[in-house]
Amino acid sequence: MRKFKDMKKLYIFILILLMTASWPKNDKEVYAFDINATQYFNLGLESSMVYKKIDYFSKALELNPRLAPAYEKRGLHYYFQEKYDKVIEDFTHYIQLVPNKADAYRMLGMAYLKIDNYEKAIANFDKAINLAPEMSAAFGYRAEALRRNYQMNEAIEDADRAIAMESDLQILSDIYRTRAKAYQELGEEISANADFKKAEDIDPRYVLYRYLAGSVNLKDMRKMGLLYMIGMAFVFIFGLKLKPPRKDE
Repeated sequence: MRKFKDMKKLYIFILILLMTASWPKNDKEVYAFDINATQYFNLGLESSMVYKKIDYFSKALELNPRLAPAYEKRGLHYYFQEKYDKVIEDFTHYIQLVPNKADAYRMLGMAYLKIDNYEKAIANFDKAINLAPEMSAAFGYRAEALRRNYQMNEAIEDADRAIAMESDLQILSDIYRTRAKAYQELGEEISANADFKKAEDIDPRYVLYRYLAGSVNLKDMRKMGLLYMIGMAFVFIFGLKLKPPRKDE
């Protein structure tokens, strides 16, 4: 008799489990679901290792595909890893969730610029500028995209606007360099050389970059990081004057 009662209790217990499993999720369960995704996202923010950050952001998005900041953060890390297709994918998702953020369009434009899709790069920089007309970086990057797309006059106009607004010296040096190359393409050597000189004056690293650019490609330059640091140590510590390159370099 006791065994029968125990079995009856077991059957009742199993029936209760089956019934509760089939119930729709209540608000508390949904809330717990979101908290878990947020916890993974926060772990990604706190981690000091890029591959762990990406892993945590990915887990957060598996739990909550509408967690927009996770797309944004993961996309930024993919950009610095030079995984531009993934950058485009993440920021496309992000824009679907947050359609009015100018910086997201700027990041999309930069990724398209890196893969030489200049038309899409320009289109996204256009959207960034429409949303944030004061965003000097968007003008600067659009100038570079226009230059590579053989729209030299438009590139110079954008560079002019970016130079008038930009305060970050390294970015300003890049913009002068973009404008210098556009002038060079138009055969305006005096204006080109003046802008190259401004780029060098603002950011002394450009002197070494321009000197090496005539003899090595970008991949080789990345391998020369130690040489670069040693050279810059001489420049800034000992005041070494590097010989400027000739015009044909």
